[in-house]
Amino acid sequence: MTLRTQAVTLRLPEYWLVKQLYYRAFPSYEQESWLRLMGKRLSRRADFTAFYDGSQLVGFTYLIHHQDVHYLLYLAVNDQVRSQGYGSRILQATCCRYPGETVVLDIEQLDPQAANNHQRQRRLHFYRQNGFDLTDRLTPTADVTYQMFSNTSEVDQTKVDRIFNWFNGRTF
Repeated sequence: MTLRTQAVTLRLPEYWLVKQLYYRAFPSYEQESWLRLMGKRLSRRADFTAFYDGSQLVGFTYLIHHQDVHYLLYLAVNDQVRSQGYGSRILQATCCRYPGETVVLDIEQLDPQAANNHQRQRRLHFYRQNGFDLTDRLTPTADVTYQMFSNTSEVDQTKVDRIFNWFNGRTF
């Protein structure tokens, strides 16, 4: 069965459920301001999408676009339906929206010393199972180093940089 999608707006009946899921699914150091996410989605460069199986909210994505590169900033699955294949279905539906184009995302780099290293390994396995491969791009932050995944063999890093610049308030 195909998942149904709906844009996340203030009028979305499950708006507050999406917002609560966002705050539960991501550690504070990975969270952007909710107002910023909602504001950026007003442009054609960002999509905030809720996914449903029937009437059940099963998750959401937040993507930022530049030409034929799409950066998956967030993918979250509703806690009540995790481990039922919805993450894979959401990721597959997302990639199908952009056939032949590049979808990239970041995960925390594996670190045997990290308290959540097992979770990092599970994410690595999940994305590999779903057709994504690690790239050489590392993004160190104060809290963690991220490593980029892509669904294509080559990634135009200039376009990725433009995505980050736009999202961080520097135009391209």
